[in-house]
Amino acid sequence: MSETVAALLGLEQQLRKASDLAQLFYTLVNQTHSCVSYTQALLLVGEGLRHPQVVAVSDLPTVDYTSPYISWAERLAKSLIAMGTADQSQLIRPVDLNDKLAAEWRELELPDFLLWQPLRVEARDNETAGALLLLRDKAWSEAERGIAQHLAGSAGHALFALRRHQRFKGLQAGLRQRRIWLLAGLATPVFLALPVRLSTLAPVAVVPKAPHVVAAPLEGVVRQVVAMPNQLVEPGEPLVYMDDTELANREAVARQALSVARAELKTVQQGGFMDPNQKARLAELEAQVRLEEAEWQYAREQLERSTIKSDRTGVAVLDNPDEWKGRPVRVGERIMQVADPQQVEFMVMLPVKDSIALVPGAEVQVFLDNDPLHAWSAQLSQSGYEPRMTPDQQLAYRLIARLGEAEAGVAPPRIGLRGTAKVYGDRVSLFFYLFRRPITSVRQWLGW
Repeated sequence: MSETVAALLGLEQQLRKASDLAQLFYTLVNQTHSCVSYTQALLLVGEGLRHPQVVAVSDLPTVDYTSPYISWAERLAKSLIAMGTADQSQLIRPVDLNDKLAAEWRELELPDFLLWQPLRVEARDNETAGALLLLRDKAWSEAERGIAQHLAGSAGHALFALRRHQRFKGLQAGLRQRRIWLLAGLATPVFLALPVRLSTLAPVAVVPKAPHVVAAPLEGVVRQVVAMPNQLVEPGEPLVYMDDTELANREAVARQALSVARAELKTVQQGGFMDPNQKARLAELEAQVRLEEAEWQYAREQLERSTIKSDRTGVAVLDNPDEWKGRPVRVGERIMQVADPQQVEFMVMLPVKDSIALVPGAEVQVFLDNDPLHAWSAQLSQSGYEPRMTPDQQLAYRLIARLGEAEAGVAPPRIGLRGTAKVYGDRVSLFFYLFRRPITSVRQWLGW
């Protein structure tokens, strides 16, 4: 067996092994050289060669359709189709073409000879499925052209088979995709009708339950806050010292006035035995002494109240004690809280845009930032009707949730911790759960 026949058989075997069109195109333009020598090769493909397009070029991984070389080859194919010779194997030189194509041939510095070999499909009445263009500097012999023609028949059959298989696969994929869409269309309404629990997320903070409010007992200026945040305090322990300079002066003046009134009353009492006129002033002076005693007693009580003391055991709940130094306060203004660390609850600030219908006893899951993997179980106990402005300038409803029975006996979280709460509402359809916000936005925009 000659080397040419062996090479031809090997190439036909590679064409049969091609699993897709891209592999077949690559084999034709790069492996045909083992049977028929050439310098450059191009492959054009088109149904009946009506709209030929370059799909592969030798020694190039992809086709650059902006290249003048590719554009020239496609216009050459259209010219042969117009002349009616595209379905014939022919040897072409620049002199065989019109002036424009010949001039571009020379400008591109292509080899002098071009072999136009159509790819025919015998299974479809020798329909031309494409064309193989081979270029080199010398003409091909009759034997080489015969080999090229035989190879073109094998390539045309392989191209026909792969295209048919590809169409069948495309039809299968289309049917499969249509079936998937049909099943999805039938399953979507059922899926969207599934009942789910409506829920929403909101910021949460651990706050004391029924804390004792430490407020200013009188109008004045705070001198010092001695209680530190989370400090355990006992009954009678000083918490806040207010500026008592003016109060101490008032107490001293009232005490001095009382001493004067008592001394005057004593003098009159001693002289009343000898002077009846002095005895008549006793009732007036006794009333004056009682008045001065009341004023001194009030001044002393005010002085004592300038030191605010704790009346119960608990922890001090406040932010920064230094911020209170020198701050004027009014009567009843809250300075801090004293709370039992074992009695806590959760304060949830639910944004208005995320609000849902809630009922007392609704389930609340709390995830604190210090332990996001552990969820605290709670039940909704209070919900505000009017939204309030939060520090981040958002309107939100204030919700209070108390620890659930499952958390009984477990050390409660520390006051002041923050996190995220998941508040559950009634059961709704999955459609409403997914599209609740878009529906609300559309209704607000349309004004329904």
